[in-house]
Amino acid sequence: MNIVLLGPPGSGKGTQAQFLAENFGLVQLSTGDLFRQILQDPSHPLYDRLQVIKEGKLVSDEIVNAVVEDALIKLRDAKGVIFDGFPRTVAQAEALDRMLNSMNKKVDVVLDFDVTKDVLLHRLLGRRICRSCRRVFHIKQGYTECPECQGQLAIREDDNEEVIMKRFNEYNEKTAGVKEYYLNSGCAYIRLTVDDPDIDAEEVHQWIMRELTKRGLVQ
Repeated sequence: MNIVLLGPPGSGKGTQAQFLAENFGLVQLSTGDLFRQILQDPSHPLYDRLQVIKEGKLVSDEIVNAVVEDALIKLRDAKGVIFDGFPRTVAQAEALDRMLNSMNKKVDVVLDFDVTKDVLLHRLLGRRICRSCRRVFHIKQGYTECPECQGQLAIREDDNEEVIMKRFNEYNEKTAGVKEYYLNSGCAYIRLTVDDPDIDAEEVHQWIMRELTKRGLVQ
């Protein structure tokens, strides 16, 4: 089963991707993680093309698609892939279909995390990340250090209201076409509206599992 996750930064895609990967034995593919891995490896064939990130420039669809295709080739024998942060444009969605079709595969499910502005602000302004193991927590949990590895918890530099709202608005503008694309693609499209800041990740996961079960995608 190949799953595409749509949703603005802070919508919980990464957390739910981890749950789904563990439940079904799938591989989580995050473009952000792929970029970071390549930028740490000067011998990688795509290393030079990703230097635009260090220059503060946007990564073109062509380069993003090349990075994802490189990863997919290595994951050819995987049971399924969860796409977290990709595709973000219609051109990327079309490219993903071509990549998967060449492997006799397809996008089976799209999970659209429709999270309100107030919920995003609550989550991101209170988000704390372990400097050591990169686990994510919230200040309401009351941790002063990571309970898993005792690492220091830190605030991401871009977790401030101005940046959050800019990213939220940019996401909505850029992905409207992607949502339309998948609504008309014939795959299972599941919209998850989250307007309660107190709903926890486990509740959202159970919600997703119910929706997948209703559509006969899981037993």
